[in-house]
Amino acid sequence: MVDRSKFNAEDFLVDSTFQQYCAGTDPLCIGYWEKYINAHPEQAAVIAEAKRLYVILSGNKRPLNKQRENLAETLFPVAETVKLKNYLWLKIAAAVVLVLGSVFLYRTYLNKSTQSVVPEIYSFTTKGGERKKIMLQDGTSVLLNAKSNLTISKDFNDKCREVTLTGEAFFDVAHDKAKPFKVHTTDFNINVLGTAFNVKAYADEITSEATLIRGLITMEATTGNGGIITLKPSQKVTFYKTIAQKQPAKLVKPTAPKPEITINHYTKIKDSTIVETAWTQNRIEIYDQDFDEIKNILEKWYNVEIRFKNPEIEKYRFTATITNETIAEVLQALQQTENNFKYEIKGKKITISK
Repeated sequence: MVDRSKFNAEDFLVDSTFQQYCAGTDPLCIGYWEKYINAHPEQAAVIAEAKRLYVILSGNKRPLNKQRENLAETLFPVAETVKLKNYLWLKIAAAVVLVLGSVFLYRTYLNKSTQSVVPEIYSFTTKGGERKKIMLQDGTSVLLNAKSNLTISKDFNDKCREVTLTGEAFFDVAHDKAKPFKVHTTDFNINVLGTAFNVKAYADEITSEATLIRGLITMEATTGNGGIITLKPSQKVTFYKTIAQKQPAKLVKPTAPKPEITINHYTKIKDSTIVETAWTQNRIEIYDQDFDEIKNILEKWYNVEIRFKNPEIEKYRFTATITNETIAEVLQALQQTENNFKYEIKGKKITISK
């Protein structure tokens, strides 16, 4: 029995029964492949690609038997009274021409494709104020926070499990000793077997961090500086970006100092909520944070743009819990704890002043 579990699109294409299924020429082949597709949903994408290539190679024409008949009639017209069996050799010749032409077209298509091959990736993106849950092929669960992007290669879970993250996500990774799970960010890479952790790596923020909830992970800065860091449950590592990374490149000549790295425990408040992962429960926990840092959180959570008219306001510090409040209600609550600021809301733009 042929094992088709590892077939790629080309393997399906060279299977004669699959060709007859695509062409619709043999009821037995059609029945067999319909049952096979229903029984192997994991191969749906590969089979769809094989069918798409078949359509390309066949010129998006009618079923194969009709093509052979039309080609034979065009090349060698015969009277309708002549029995088809007398011209069987014409049909065979036509079929050979068609098959050879299809092979030539496919090889040409394949050669052109491989000249500019780029790894096919799947991308998941969230807008401001949006969160999205993603189930990966290996059973890993990913909760993507606002204004974030997760990319996954087409061959994910084949020989390795690697993803690239911009923004913030909570990973609950399925254990697979043979295939370590890797998360790539701009500032660091994470390796893990099976665990739960939070990664925050927004390009517009001056720090990036990873918080381990369960299991064990190792981290390494993408610059190669700092060596490998091993995190244990309840620990959080923070990467402080250089000043040159935050300021416009045209104003600063970038240097190559090693980013400062700190390892601490995550912040746990009285009801056992972990501040760093509270967003996964649809709430924001602000714990003794300055207004500038809170600004970044609120902008992503509510999909707004906040501007400070007075720099000293950025240093105001707050502790608060945000659940289902509107942005106006949040600002009003913060204002009650620190009366030295005013705010104005115009659509999605918010101005905060003294």
